[in-house]
Amino acid sequence: MPSQKGRDFLLKIGDGGGPEVFTAIGAARTNAMVVNNNPVDDTAMGDAGVQSMVIDAGVQSLQINIDGLFKDDASEETLRLAAMDRTINNFQLAFPNGDVYEAAFVIQDYNRSGSYDGLESFSASLIRSGTGTFTAA
Repeated sequence: MPSQKGRDFLLKIGDGGGPEVFTAIGAARTNAMVVNNNPVDDTAMGDAGVQSMVIDAGVQSLQINIDGLFKDDASEETLRLAAMDRTINNFQLAFPNGDVYEAAFVIQDYNRSGSYDGLESFSASLIRSGTGTFTAA
């Protein structure tokens, strides 16, 4: 696989409409996706001391982290309101190769900061709620 541009890895928030329209989170600087699989250990006395795991018995979680600059963009405002109102919103991850992943997410934390001699910035962590849909390019 050839190298892909990080700026083409976009996090988009849905408008809740039908059909839903997704808008990129404005002024994002970094996006990250983390998939956590929590398998269940089913090692028994007769396994000769070798650990055995059941991968699909555990809980899988998917987390998205985003950092950016605050530029009073409508999509960032939507992200902030979703955090403040504790709502579940549909989000879309658009990958540089054209793949798309869509799922409902809850905003686990939202941070906003600034200094007297710099730009205001924001960051957020989102946790998937339920299953998602992956569409290959």
